[in-house]
Amino acid sequence: MESKSRNKIVLVSDFGRSGQGWLSYMLCYILNAQFIEPYNFLNGKKYSVSEHILDLTQGNLPNRERTNYSLVVKTHNILRSQIDLTDKIILLVRDPRDVAVSMQNLVLINYNKIGWGHPRAKFFLLMEKSFRLLNYIKIILSWKRHYYSWKKSSYYFVRYEDLLVNCQQVLEKILKYLEIQLDEKIIKEAVENFSFEKITGRKRGQEDKGSAEFRRGISGDYKNKFSRFEIKVIDFLFKKLFKELNYETNS
Repeated sequence: MESKSRNKIVLVSDFGRSGQGWLSYMLCYILNAQFIEPYNFLNGKKYSVSEHILDLTQGNLPNRERTNYSLVVKTHNILRSQIDLTDKIILLVRDPRDVAVSMQNLVLINYNKIGWGHPRAKFFLLMEKSFRLLNYIKIILSWKRHYYSWKKSSYYFVRYEDLLVNCQQVLEKILKYLEIQLDEKIIKEAVENFSFEKITGRKRGQEDKGSAEFRRGISGDYKNKFSRFEIKVIDFLFKKLFKELNYETNS
């Protein structure tokens, strides 16, 4: 039975490279809502190359009850003014050290597309080797600025790492925040339909170095990428932030 009022919106905010697409897709499936990715939408592009994802996130699933929520919208923007689009905001975070690794990997993928013989790509490699630690610090500082800007709003807090450990439980808590009651079967279907294995055809942890959308899908990858010196410096600089978010430090 379709709800009379279907104009509510869920806003999902993250800095980037934090599983925002994954969470948003699952919410679209559960709520039978349409996914809006503003950046691609404004440029006339699809938000995914996967027809499987596109088919399940349009808000028109057959034989499914519709909820009051018609849209799930994502944003990476820093919060600079009061939100009046919706009062249902999900703030998604991921260990900023893993975010830094993923961001750096995204840049590598983009340069790989133009070829490493290109002068710009050569210059990037030189800078990456010479100033890698500074790049990581810069990314984490930007992450911190984004996080604290959204802390001023009213939101529901979700950690990417908790989604990895117990996805269904996290989704159930989100639905409670959204004041929605649905059959548990639908939540399980969402978890299955958007599992890393289903979407990528790879086991979680297996890396596709050419994929910008779903790379490894794990937590703690920074330990494989950072040097010991980089780990110590970053822990020293951001120890308070990591503790606030319940992320481990290595020093």
